[in-house]
Amino acid sequence: MKILLLTIIVLSNLLLLPTSSIKAANSSTSIYENVNPKLIYPDNHGKSFISEDEFYSTLDKNIYEEYINAAFSMRQKITFKDLPDIEEVFNQKTRNAYKKMNLQKQTHVDPNRQVYFFASFHQNETEEFHKFVVIDAETKVELMGGNSYHKYFNPYK
Repeated sequence: MKILLLTIIVLSNLLLLPTSSIKAANSSTSIYENVNPKLIYPDNHGKSFISEDEFYSTLDKNIYEEYINAAFSMRQKITFKDLPDIEEVFNQKTRNAYKKMNLQKQTHVDPNRQVYFFASFHQNETEEFHKFVVIDAETKVELMGGNSYHKYFNPYK
């Protein structure tokens, strides 16, 4: 009788699990998603997307287009969390003295979300132009972007 009673208690506890616990146990969401309910762009690092060059060739040029005769351009498919590092590489190669990108306000994007990073740099005798855009790989929505302009002083003149 005691064994039957204990078996019923154990079974009832298993059957009465909250549905949120079952969902959490069965889902492949990241810890970040469970902590951040405002997440619009969840983790998609397990999905496959076209290469950055293929994506760029289909991209609406009103959203982003590399400078004509650019001195340097970058096209990368990366995770969102790697944006500050790749932007820093772009800035080092173009000698752009900006602070490292801060993603702390971008709480709606999972750090493991795949994005495309495009950046372009053009320089002439008197001016420098920098621009970049970050586009979500899955939805093709522009997440971030920016540009800058500087007067250029040629130290070799």
